[in-house]
Amino acid sequence: MVREAMVDTASSMGSRSLLRRMNSLGVLRALMSQPQTLRGLTTASGLSRTAIDAVVSDLAGMGWLTAAESAAARGVGRPATTYRMPREVGCLLSVDIGANHVFAVVTDLTGDVLGQLSGSLAEEDDAEARVSATLQVCDRLLAQVGLDRGSPWIVSIGSPGAISADGRVLFFGGTGMPGWVGLDLRARFATEFDGAVLVEGDVPLGAQAELAYGTAHGFDDVVYVLCGRRTSGATIVGGRVHRGVNGAAGIVGEMPELKWAELNELYGQDVLAQPRPTREQIFALARAGDPAARAAVDEFADDLAQGAAAMVLAIDPQLLVIGGGSSPSADVFLPRFEQTLAKICPLPPRVTASTLGSEAVAMGGISLAAQHLDAVLEDAVRDLASFPDPAAARTLLRAAG
Repeated sequence: MVREAMVDTASSMGSRSLLRRMNSLGVLRALMSQPQTLRGLTTASGLSRTAIDAVVSDLAGMGWLTAAESAAARGVGRPATTYRMPREVGCLLSVDIGANHVFAVVTDLTGDVLGQLSGSLAEEDDAEARVSATLQVCDRLLAQVGLDRGSPWIVSIGSPGAISADGRVLFFGGTGMPGWVGLDLRARFATEFDGAVLVEGDVPLGAQAELAYGTAHGFDDVVYVLCGRRTSGATIVGGRVHRGVNGAAGIVGEMPELKWAELNELYGQDVLAQPRPTREQIFALARAGDPAARAAVDEFADDLAQGAAAMVLAIDPQLLVIGGGSSPSADVFLPRFEQTLAKICPLPPRVTASTLGSEAVAMGGISLAAQHLDAVLEDAVRDLASFPDPAAARTLLRAAG
């Protein structure tokens, strides 16, 4: 049976105009995922070839899509026309601002990375110096790919701490970053960019990246532990990152009993030599069988598991993901971590290490921006008389804030 619409709504019936807008969004979503032919779109959607052809023609005429001939299968027959979203339509910018670093990535609207760039910060940098250094990194990155501050449709800002729904820093439990708490990050960066500005905590963005691109993809209920210079966590509930009323869900590391606040500075202090080896050196020594390093890593794994268990017992997840700077050495501490977790949790989840690396927070911002764009287009399908072209979509994004 041929379907009428690709996008489900509360009611499957509606005007022909509404159905056309719904199908426009459905086709656009499919082509943002990957380039496709008309035959592929028809097969995947269940719509008629005529309906798909009309929608694709509309979207191409508005500038959303471009067509290119691809080689025919086995080199025979007429080449198939493949449709995709051209990179020139628009871009997304995501920035991870930490106590000691800034990392920025720019992608096209499909999420394909166009470029990335990092810079160094000092813990003692005040808020304005930190923002200024961040903007310099963004300017250099955008210039490298032939863009400027007027180009990004959406700018995502990732920051340590708890972030309010309107983009203010409510809490930061770490050291340094003077003047950061209380800063309205959304308003500050909105004065610098033409696009919409989104702000979220770095740990929830790490979880968002895992959900969109990493080991949590396809899972509904997940605990994510970010173990870097500081250790904190986030939860994915029902397939969405749970941020809480104040954007503070998951910061169990603020409980001193869990030893997470200074976990990476204190473990093994009774057995390690002085001066203390770096985290990487400790893990390398433990991997080589050094008894002192092995004891230190066991202490680290036990303390990490205590806080993780508190989160696991709260939501009973399918999966627990360990990300951050410690994750590349998970082979050293994960067996002990799982043993300790199982002693505390009667029904422990599967445990895995993240493979996303240091780009996780920034890529979580790209995923957040893509979700925001999709939500704005879905609202347009419901509220407008016609599907918006790219220029109108940018206007809608700015209005949505």
